[in-house]
Amino acid sequence: MTRHDEQTIAEQAIHWLLRQQEGMTREEQQAFERWLQTPSHQAEYEDLGGLWQQTAAIPAAAVAHLRPAPRRRIGWRPMVATCALLLLAAVLFFPLRNTFAPPIYSASWHTGRGEMRTVQLPDGTTLSLDAGTQLNVRYFANRREVEMPQGQVFFQVTHNPSQPFEVLSGPTRVTVVGTEFRVRYLPHTMSGEGSDVAVRSGAVRVGPRGNWENRWWRAMQHLHITQAQRHISVLHASERSLTDAEGRLISRSTLPAESIAAWRDDRIVLDDTRLDMALAEFARYGDVSLKLNSPAVAALRISGSFDTDRVDSFANALPRVLPVKIKSIKNQSTVVATGMTLKNN
Repeated sequence: MTRHDEQTIAEQAIHWLLRQQEGMTREEQQAFERWLQTPSHQAEYEDLGGLWQQTAAIPAAAVAHLRPAPRRRIGWRPMVATCALLLLAAVLFFPLRNTFAPPIYSASWHTGRGEMRTVQLPDGTTLSLDAGTQLNVRYFANRREVEMPQGQVFFQVTHNPSQPFEVLSGPTRVTVVGTEFRVRYLPHTMSGEGSDVAVRSGAVRVGPRGNWENRWWRAMQHLHITQAQRHISVLHASERSLTDAEGRLISRSTLPAESIAAWRDDRIVLDDTRLDMALAEFARYGDVSLKLNSPAVAALRISGSFDTDRVDSFANALPRVLPVKIKSIKNQSTVVATGMTLKNN
């Protein structure tokens, strides 16, 4: 989906929100229901609806000058601008409402090397934890929050627009209302220094972790500020995004649904991955006795799907796809470049 498409959906959502406030004709109601059947449309509309409700907390005097004069017909663009300004006010000045309320549910989990676990939350949401994952879950009256200091989780979120679901992963905040998606935050691994998010179904919003910063860029996105695209984006089915260590979006791509949470099927999916990073990924599930002989060998790249517990099968495949061979050096299996002079010192 292009940036223009996302902005068009945002404008359409604002249009329908305004029409709902003013009252729709039967034809408009039918058109609105057809428009809402698209998941991305529904996600955008529900998100805007939540922000719109927050404007009720703004003192009337603070926004009176932003509202159109009574009984004055205004064009589509001025209406969008007025609504956007109201949303901006709600986003920037009232983000802390209910922030300090105690959680109504909390729990924590941790998985060790090679350990995978599936847990179900009170609302029916299912979490599939990969090896080496730390997870803290807190439910509040108006939101559901998961903090993931490290690891990889596949989320199957129960739909509840009145209680949005957020994942805080490294420098990134992922917001959904009901979908299936994967979040990975494992610095110094093949996914880089930021967060790796991929969607199987539905839609999620990926942006900076900080609440104020996230809301700011959401507002800038609705106001069509170009710079917002570097900081916040909406992902749909079979889309993946990567952020850097500061939470900025650095790439967006598509990927097959079966590779989104391959570890659930005991698989590691490598996509043009450095060989040293590939071995580090295997080491998350068990012992890896394979050694790389040089930085040049470590920098070789490989793609494919492999069993998480069959590093031996992975090693046997290397000479068939890379210019390397496996040698026994000091009783240890070592990957060396073809034709490399071995030094036994």
